[in-house]
Amino acid sequence: MRFVNILIVSVLMFGIYSCQPKQAKKVENQISVSILPQKYFVERIAGNDFQVNILIPPGGSPATYEPTPMQMEQVAKSVAYFKIGHIPFENTWMNNMIEAAGEIKVYNLSKGIELVRGPEVQHGDHFHEGGIDPHTWSSPKAVIQIVKNLYAGIVELAPEKKETYKKNLDQFLSELEMLDKKSAEVFAEAEHKSFMIFHPALTYLARDYGLNQIPIELHGKEPSPAHMQHLIGEAEKHDIKVVFIQKQFNKENAEVIAKEIKAEVIQIDPLNEDWMAEMKSIINHLKGEA
Repeated sequence: MRFVNILIVSVLMFGIYSCQPKQAKKVENQISVSILPQKYFVERIAGNDFQVNILIPPGGSPATYEPTPMQMEQVAKSVAYFKIGHIPFENTWMNNMIEAAGEIKVYNLSKGIELVRGPEVQHGDHFHEGGIDPHTWSSPKAVIQIVKNLYAGIVELAPEKKETYKKNLDQFLSELEMLDKKSAEVFAEAEHKSFMIFHPALTYLARDYGLNQIPIELHGKEPSPAHMQHLIGEAEKHDIKVVFIQKQFNKENAEVIAKEIKAEVIQIDPLNEDWMAEMKSIINHLKGEA
């Protein structure tokens, strides 16, 4: 069914562009991004200098979302696409979007980040590319590199604003480095370093600050009764106090486990546009202060 949907959108896009005598007219200051946190990053560096076309809307999943023909047309009008890197949405759609867009610069914001790799993992009807965990924006340390990459791309698009953007970058980096330092200090002293989460979206946070992320999903699927029992045992073994559930997923399994181990279910949204506020909230929940 997913293949059929992709084929339908591709045919619609072919129809849109084959009926046009030339490529869509570029909007000089329009750029496209994949996820909402990227809009926050852009605005921290460039303010409102760019119109940001976001492909995955609030509530959409980077694993399963399929762009509309209108969204594809907005990509075609953009002068650049800033991909977050390696999310299934980009793996599936990037070639089609770039081909339809014609003249467009593409920047990979995960460039230079030490990627978390493992065995190729299936999540529903897709696989994480080459076993790469795509959730690079889940860690302040990784986001420091993301925004440096973003700054380099934005300056290339608007070199006349380099000085202003550099001041904004330095201010943002100062905040990120402070959050990184405080997180490292807090988690180094933490008594409990394990947490449970439905979909493993905090892999880079766990890796960078010595935490143990235990996902409820089993190879991208709802856990079986046997696996649920295993998870309850793991939660008791690691004295889990927090069970995270992303707002895009059903809370039922997380609530069953939390009830058994007397833990708190906390809904989070790693795709929140206000990345800084969400990241601080997640860190506070992990250290037991929220």
